[in-house]
Amino acid sequence: MTRRYRNLIGSVTSPRTMEAAYRLTAAGKRLTPGYLEFKEFSALNLAELARDMREGRYVSGEPRQFHVFDPKKRLISALPFRDRVAQQALCLVIAPIFDRALLPRAFACRPGRGTHAGVVLLQSELRRESRGGALYFLKTDFRGYFASIQRDVLWRLIEAKISCRATLAVAEAMVPRRGIGLPIGSLTSQIFANLYTGATLDRHLQQRLGERLWYRYMDDLVVLGRSSAHLRAVKDSIEDYSRRELGLRFSKWSIAPVTRGVNFLGYRIWPTHKLLRRDSVIRARRKIAAYRAANDQERLRKFLGAWLGHAQWADSANLIRSLGLIARPS
Repeated sequence: MTRRYRNLIGSVTSPRTMEAAYRLTAAGKRLTPGYLEFKEFSALNLAELARDMREGRYVSGEPRQFHVFDPKKRLISALPFRDRVAQQALCLVIAPIFDRALLPRAFACRPGRGTHAGVVLLQSELRRESRGGALYFLKTDFRGYFASIQRDVLWRLIEAKISCRATLAVAEAMVPRRGIGLPIGSLTSQIFANLYTGATLDRHLQQRLGERLWYRYMDDLVVLGRSSAHLRAVKDSIEDYSRRELGLRFSKWSIAPVTRGVNFLGYRIWPTHKLLRRDSVIRARRKIAAYRAANDQERLRKFLGAWLGHAQWADSANLIRSLGLIARPS
């Protein structure tokens, strides 16, 4: 029987959890007006927030919304600082609960996994499986994943693990039960979106279809197989299941031999090597040129810190030299 967790609100609103949530939320936000306003009476603000959450009076504030265009247009919802602390406190307690419901081959938003762990496992298994003969991959992506999540389905998954009414009330103040979609930019959205396919589609793929070589990062899925016909059947099954049970539809899919390179998590991956995706390189060249032209050294430094960390996981030494950059020591 699946375990359901009760009496969680005490852990969510304990001084230790609230203070940890405050520290995590403040990281990188110490010059923002929201942080400075909250910090002035932080102990009082934390105690009041915990009391509102514990007693069912918590109401989420209005987010600030804006678009980003990297690599495609996305609507981002940025919550007030107080609500970020509340989400962090909730997720510190419920994220480990939901993580235990996920299978090991889901890599998004999980301790000890993440982008590079997914890439490393995929490439290592490409090397091993390629020795056995022809190998193909199925690559799928969902259209508007966050915006398509059916909240009634999501809430059934949440309540399958949590029965604490006060904790559920806090979660409902952040993610209403009715409607479709989760806002991009919220910590709860990451946790719940990962659960949405992790507790459903992943299990369909592994337990019902018997697939053992698959890799998922949120809505980005790769499956390896010995024939294109087999992978076409897998594609048809997960497409039907996703549409029928989850209200999700593919935006694109492809089946190809692994000799073409598997496009996954920003890299093209072969058994012997991996390269950065071409569009990633083009965007990087444009940004570096723009920051240099504007002599914006601070933004250039921050961008290169993140981009080089990503690029150096690929075979990119020649590319880095061509951009006039110095690779960071590994």
